[in-house]
Formats: sequence, C-alpha cells, structure tokens
Amino acid sequence: MNAVCIAALTTFVALATVSCGNENDVLVTEIGVRPAGRQAARPSKAKDFYIQGQYKQIKGDSQGAIASYSKAISLNPNYGSAYNSRGLARFDTGDQQGAIEDYNQALRINSNDAQAYNNRGNARAAQGDRDGAIDDYSQAIRLNPKYAEAYNNRANTLSANGDKNRAIDDYSQAINLNSNFAVAYNNRGNARAAQGDREGAIADYNEAIRLAPNFAAAYNNRGNAYAAQGDKQKAMQDLRRAAQIFQKQNNKQLYQQVMNNIKELEQ
Repeated sequence: MNAVCIAALTTFVALATVSCGNENDVLVTEIGVRPAGRQAARPSKAKDFYIQGQYKQIKGDSQGAIASYSKAISLNPNYGSAYNSRGLARFDTGDQQGAIEDYNQALRINSNDAQAYNNRGNARAAQGDRDGAIDDYSQAIRLNPKYAEAYNNRANTLSANGDKNRAIDDYSQAINLNSNFAVAYNNRGNARAAQGDREGAIADYNEAIRLAPNFAAAYNNRGNAYAAQGDKQKAMQDLRRAAQIFQKQNNKQLYQQVMNNIKELEQ
C-alpha cells in the first residue's frame, strides 16, 4: 500500500515537518505557538507587533505574521522570540532557509534557547540535513531534558536514517514525559511496524486514536498494519474512517490518496 504523508495534528498553529520512510512510515512533528496576550488595537511597541504576529499566525496568515514580526524586530533588534516566531512563520510558507536564518539570530541572542534549536532542527530535517537536525534536537534536549517534542522530532530523523531502535527509545521517552502525546504514539507505531512488531504498532495506534479520536493518520497507519496481518476487514474499516476524516477536513488530496489505498486493497 502507498504511504500517506499528512500534516501534524495541531492545536493553535500547525507548523509541521513530515517524513515518509521506505516502510510506509507517517512521521509527524508538532509545533504550536500560543498568543502571549491580547492583540493591541493600535500596535506601537515591539511587543504589540509580536502579539499581532502571533494572532495572524494563528489565523493562518503567515505572510501577515512575518510582516508583524519584522516590525517588532525593527523596533527591537534583540527580540529573540520575534526571530524564533518569524522563523516558524517562514517555515510554514516553505522558506526553510529563511527560517534557519531567523533561528540562527534567535540563538545568537540566546544560546540557551532550546525551542530555537528544536525548530532549527525541523527546518534542517526538511532540507535533508539529518545529521544537523539530530545535533539541534540533541542540543534542545541537553538544555531541556523534559522537552518531549524534541525527543519526538529527533526520533523522526533517526527513523528516517533507518535507526529504528534509537527512534523507538526517543519516542518512548517523549511518551514518558507526556503520556497524552498522541503524535509520539503514532510515530512509535510506525517504527515498530517497520521492525515487524505489528501487534506493538497496533497497540500504539490504538492509544493515539484514544487520545485523538479524529487522528486520521493513525487510522490510516493502523489500517496498513491490519492489512499487513491479512485482516482485510479491519484494514478497510480504518482506511474508510481515515478517508471520512480527511473529507470532513476538506483535505481533498489526502482523501484521494486514502481512497486509492482502499481501491488497492479491494483488488
């Protein structure tokens, strides 16, 4: 069956890195930006423009967010958080190199910014610089040993490198730090499935779906695992559920991809 590459299950702003491996993995990275406060009616200070940028980002206006963050930076050239947030917005537009440049600036201002290391790791991973990404995630974890998202992201890159054992260890650590981390359960399921541990994979997908009942990727992945076990009925149920969710989300491309998988399984 074909892999389905999906965007992250998100709260607030979706800024996702997706990696599809050779074993039909669907690896999800989740990054969120929360508003720092109420948006000023007439922004005049750097912080006002920063908050304005966050609200625009939440609404999906990445270009508007970039403009607001840029204004904040022009008023305060040492505004590390504004560089970091502008990097996230640039990443969302596909400008990975611009995002890296912003994260570099954020780290120049504060070399202990674990989030900037994590985010730069995502941008480097998206560019194919896996070793650089792993280094950044490791730095983020060194600075913040409880950074569950950084463990998940490093695991994604390790898995893409074929190091499933270390990836599983990192996913497990992410889950230990955040027992409600549905994305990490989904991704660990992929790594376990790639190792032939289909029962372990299905158990992880079950947990991801329990935590996030509309997690279409987890239904798709569990359906793949059931198909590999020869359980066509359960596989079809999960793939149809994934298709329904994507259709409800008006995600036509992913809906069609899942429907193609269903047709393949029906043959």
